[in-house]
Amino acid sequence: MSRSIHTTRKTLSQIARKKFPSAEEKADALKEAGRALRRKRRIKRLVADERGRSAPPLAGDDPKTIPVEAHNAGRYVHHNASIDDLRAVLALLPAQATEGISSIKLILGKEYIDEEYGDEHEGRDPFVGRLSYETLPGVYSGVCLGTYSPGSGQIALHAHVYDPARLPLEQNICELYLRLRALKTFVHEVAHHHDDTNRVRRGRWLADRKENVEWYAEKMEHEWTRRIVLPYLETTYPADVTALLDLVEHRGGSRLPLEFFAGDSRSTLRNGLIRFSFTTNGAFESWVRELAKCADLAASRLAFAWELHYADNYDECLQVLERVLFEKPDWNAALTCKGDTLVHLKRYDEAFVTAEKVLAAEPANGEAWEIRGDVFEARRDWSALLENCDRWLARVPEDSTSRFDAFQHRAVAYCALGDTQKMKTWIEAWANFGHRKRNSEFIRKAVFRRAGKELAK
Repeated sequence: MSRSIHTTRKTLSQIARKKFPSAEEKADALKEAGRALRRKRRIKRLVADERGRSAPPLAGDDPKTIPVEAHNAGRYVHHNASIDDLRAVLALLPAQATEGISSIKLILGKEYIDEEYGDEHEGRDPFVGRLSYETLPGVYSGVCLGTYSPGSGQIALHAHVYDPARLPLEQNICELYLRLRALKTFVHEVAHHHDDTNRVRRGRWLADRKENVEWYAEKMEHEWTRRIVLPYLETTYPADVTALLDLVEHRGGSRLPLEFFAGDSRSTLRNGLIRFSFTTNGAFESWVRELAKCADLAASRLAFAWELHYADNYDECLQVLERVLFEKPDWNAALTCKGDTLVHLKRYDEAFVTAEKVLAAEPANGEAWEIRGDVFEARRDWSALLENCDRWLARVPEDSTSRFDAFQHRAVAYCALGDTQKMKTWIEAWANFGHRKRNSEFIRKAVFRRAGKELAK
């Protein structure tokens, strides 16, 4: 494969001496040539590595023979997936995926993470000082959750760090969730091993692109989590699984399957782009962070409804809201969440009625005005949308952040109506709202898209 990439260092020199219509085009050409040269070198390096690589230390296919060792465990350092858990999951994975794994180590990973991510991340946990993210309140995950080393065939899983006496939920519930996270990481790293040793050979022409490597690992993590990890947890830890589902049903208002808490980590696309989405496991973690602020059960359930909403689980969100509103039928905070959710479900008449109910009690409620505006925008009723903006801006305070949304709606309406000058005026108001300069061209594209019009050149 490397022979088909003809870029060399001489190519870069030629481009540097060549004349271009603009400095930008020359910079783009140099950047593309540099990218191709780096890829060519990477392919050659992978070929040399493959040719010089000795057989994996473990040539058998019996997962029972793979050494599994736990290190660094202590008062604050916890390996939530035990050695028994890992061996059980290994036995359930396809033999061709696990063959050649030399060892599995449960470690803190502090030195590795410092070396690899020290220039990119600053946050450290308060217990052992590892570069970390706070997954749940008081629970810290390493910036890197685990690694696979192609040269040695070794998998390493990095511990969670926390004080068991200061967990946000019951210890068995927290640790079940963290065990799920650890086992997801484990099957992700096994997928890297399978990819490296079986799926792609002779030059690694696919694996020279990191996005292909991650795409495959994320794909198999998703598949193996649902086919192997979740059934294993439900069978091995039934009481803890029930406790988690019971907690969320009571305090969140909806009984959800264990799959909800696994989320979907498939974010790397084959073209290298990253798909950003709010996952269901992210919804759970965000909700747990909000629990301490919730004054009562209704507030806890409303907080969970919003998290379901952000994760695009609109039907489940609406079910929770109906339970909340059964107890508090006039609670505007829950009604605005319901109206917004109904818009996403394209139940526009119901959303409009809900917004009207809120505004009858609270005329300056910006969220309700936005719901009305979303309904008019969805119906392509541009005159009604502009009238809604007029009434909206007349009622909310000058410092209301909802005015930002009104500016957006005005720009979209004028774009749809073909009033270019007014559209530009409101795009600029949108771009400069709150003394923060936003990218006007990016906003312009969004306006045309929402107005259902082709972008003017």
